[in-house]
Amino acid sequence: MNETKYGKVSKKHTILTVLGIAALAFLILVSTAGAAQIVDIPNSSSNNVSDLNKAIENDIKTQDKAIEINPHNSTAWNIKGIDLGLSGKADEAIKAFDKAIEINPQDSMAWTGKGIALNDLNKSDEAIKAYDKAIEISPQNSMAWYNKGDSLGRLNKSDEAKQAYDKAIEINPQLKSLAQ
Repeated sequence: MNETKYGKVSKKHTILTVLGIAALAFLILVSTAGAAQIVDIPNSSSNNVSDLNKAIENDIKTQDKAIEINPHNSTAWNIKGIDLGLSGKADEAIKAFDKAIEINPQDSMAWTGKGIALNDLNKSDEAIKAYDKAIEISPQNSMAWYNKGDSLGRLNKSDEAKQAYDKAIEINPQLKSLAQ
């Protein structure tokens, strides 16, 4: 178990959260076909965390510039939310995701990102509502299903959590190795 400012979390949960956010970022980048700039992640052999944090902070600045140019750029708000979440700034991430949702209420990835940030703040009930909205919009959103399972598990709703994990794995069998 790792101790965070939000309480104890398992290493597995930390890995799943990072993978979920990374998958979310990738899906947003792919779905916007060039509308977003991919973050230049530094070589993994040098000061990994420090370099990654710098890359994320630089990308937040890039997204801020994009938002300054076009405040209705939901993709920039979404990526900023992901970056803020990766920086441990879940409250700020939620605000960015809310802005993306305000611009495009049918953005399943923004709802998923909001759910992840809410879950990071141990607001599992609210996170589940965000995942449910993401799933309503895009029933094949495996990350929303998977993270919903995580939130349900935190609420000791084991049967429902298993159903959500099973649905995520049905959609994306690669998630099976993470669910064990």
